[in-house]
Amino acid sequence: MPTIAMIGQKGLPARSGGVERHVQHLASSLVERGHRVIVFGRAWYVGQSKAPKGVEQVITAGIKSKHLDAITHSVTAIFAARKLRPDIVHVHGVGIAVLLPLIRLVVPKAKIVVTFHCIDRVREKWGAIARAVLTMGEWMACHLADRTVTVSQELARYCAKTYGVQPWYITHAIPNVKPPTALEESLAKHGLQNHRYFLFVGRLISDKGAHLLVEAYAKAAAMPESPLKDTSLVLVGASSFTDEYAKRLCYRAAMIPNVHYLGERVGDELFALQAGALAHVFPSSSEGLSLATIEACQLSKTVIATDIEANFETTGGWMVPVQAEDIDGLATALMRVAARSDAERRELGERARAHVERAHDVDARSADMIQVYADTLGVTRELVTPITLPTDQLAAT
Repeated sequence: MPTIAMIGQKGLPARSGGVERHVQHLASSLVERGHRVIVFGRAWYVGQSKAPKGVEQVITAGIKSKHLDAITHSVTAIFAARKLRPDIVHVHGVGIAVLLPLIRLVVPKAKIVVTFHCIDRVREKWGAIARAVLTMGEWMACHLADRTVTVSQELARYCAKTYGVQPWYITHAIPNVKPPTALEESLAKHGLQNHRYFLFVGRLISDKGAHLLVEAYAKAAAMPESPLKDTSLVLVGASSFTDEYAKRLCYRAAMIPNVHYLGERVGDELFALQAGALAHVFPSSSEGLSLATIEACQLSKTVIATDIEANFETTGGWMVPVQAEDIDGLATALMRVAARSDAERRELGERARAHVERAHDVDARSADMIQVYADTLGVTRELVTPITLPTDQLAAT
């Protein structure tokens, strides 16, 4: 079995961030199948926590700042990887892909796999120089890696159209979940009641649209005869080197009745909040393939999300779509969902659950990635067959 070194994630166990959760599920599954997996983490993120059973973790040094955190930690991780002599260096994220020439130099015998998680250069938090670097990382991910993998079909099409490269498409491998126990008690700690709140889970960056959701909720709740009278809004997430935005968001949220900002929540506490929500709301302007949205679907929850291609792909079309940055449309969607019967919400959620269980089966997707590794090492030349998404579900709502 090959040794795989994973670089680019902040560390394990995953607290927040789609890349970290992707890596945690994949690494754990690979270890269960006999592979040696080494992940490189950052002390500020990992703290005293231990990686999942069987996954080796090496903490490396770096500079914690908006522009230097990922790149400096990844440079030290590359030099640390040299001593471990991995067969494969698996890079997560196109930003880190700018270091592929360094990986070739420092770990010359290793094959390189890059997973393209999202088009990060479109994030509003980045300036012109950072966007240029991220664009360079996209090109290198597509042209300098031994294998390029995308987590969504939309990203695969983007790579083919923009860089003339046909990547391998392997979406997230997600274990099935069971409803949490003692749900009412967990929610009571935050003054919440089961099925009496909308939930936003995501990083506090402008692209995720939490500020739009707050304004939409305020508008909907103020309507005469509003169905949101007994339904609150809960925001869960933390700044991602976007402290000023997070401060403005929290200040505004504090001014609106029944809006609760809970900060970053992880593990069983986050799971209980997800399981108890009336519906999950994702008003983002851009996505790769959202893990939080998949988790909402796993719990058979109604999903309200922007009508971008990534969200249709994530849910299989079984969602309530709204236009990006449309506060009025989002307010209307909140009221529509709140006014629906439990049976109507459950039906939409069940259809979304069936889609994600099929698309993100942990055994199948892990086997796909193992196939990529085998192909990269020359063990086999069989190609992974992409999942074909249903085309008749986009009018689900």
